[in-house]
Amino acid sequence: MSDKFSISERKKEILKQVVSSYIETAEPVGSRIIAKKSSLGLSSATIRNCMADLEDAGLLFQPHTSAGRLPTEEGLKFFVKNLMEKVPLSWGEQIAIEKEILQEVDDFSDVLKKAAQLLASLTGYTAVVSAPSELDEKLEFIEFVNIKPGVILVVMVTVTGTVRNQLIKIRRDIPQTTLERFSAKMNRLLKDHTLGEIRQRLIEAMEEDRRLCENLLTQLVPYEGRKRLTGKLYIDGKLNLLDEPEFSHIPKIKSLLEALEEKHLLLRLLDRCLAGEELQIFIGKEVDSGVRECGMVVAPYEKGNHPVGSLGVLGPMRMNYPKVVSIVEYIASILSSRAKEM
Repeated sequence: MSDKFSISERKKEILKQVVSSYIETAEPVGSRIIAKKSSLGLSSATIRNCMADLEDAGLLFQPHTSAGRLPTEEGLKFFVKNLMEKVPLSWGEQIAIEKEILQEVDDFSDVLKKAAQLLASLTGYTAVVSAPSELDEKLEFIEFVNIKPGVILVVMVTVTGTVRNQLIKIRRDIPQTTLERFSAKMNRLLKDHTLGEIRQRLIEAMEEDRRLCENLLTQLVPYEGRKRLTGKLYIDGKLNLLDEPEFSHIPKIKSLLEALEEKHLLLRLLDRCLAGEELQIFIGKEVDSGVRECGMVVAPYEKGNHPVGSLGVLGPMRMNYPKVVSIVEYIASILSSRAKEM
């Protein structure tokens, strides 16, 4: 693979040209094309030899004997990590994004829908944006208050200062003194954590209040099987990928559309970015076995210096990463600014 070989600057430039041409045309790239486009001043024969070496390194492959070369997954990863130069957004593109996302709305969900629409229209791929979930934010304080028999008010204060209230119905009455003891224990345990992160730890630590804890947390942090249900997901541009030649065959279209319907898959990818707190690029099998011919660029957006949601673009594995990265980063920064106001 690529990390086992020393890649010269000449070969890096040739690989860069191959990837750039492949992104543009989706066709195998021959030595004559590289000779015309590059500034290396090399003959076609020399370029063919370098391409053969890159093939031996696992960065290129030849789909059939007389064809040019295509980048492998490893070749695309090497390009993204070592050779890619981001394409900056034009002033007009920046103004268009700001105009749409910064307009006055009553609900942050409208901002997220607009962000998904912009991502899809500006990239030509499929866009995914996750909404903040109060259960995915780190908590500063939680309190349980007995409102009336069978009804408890849960007050949650996040580290960003947001106050969330939720009513929970239970089958038996619980004295307020028990709820105060319960609240105090939970506050000691979940400082700067989310309920989802330490759900099981809370249950195990409650001892005599364990059954009560499990009952309350089941309603606060619902589970579907072993998967925790997460916040809302906004998807736009699903059909954009059908215009790409990689998805011209019915079985591939079916596999792709099924993956887009499996929201747990998309949320898992977005959550990986949320945990890393930085833009990430997934290529090929890193995305999912069902859509291994895809690439995905994802980034978090923040509120109060804490990531609260993510946005991403799903496209073919040869997607225009230099341009998409710039778009995703910029919209993420605008969403972070907007989240502070909501």
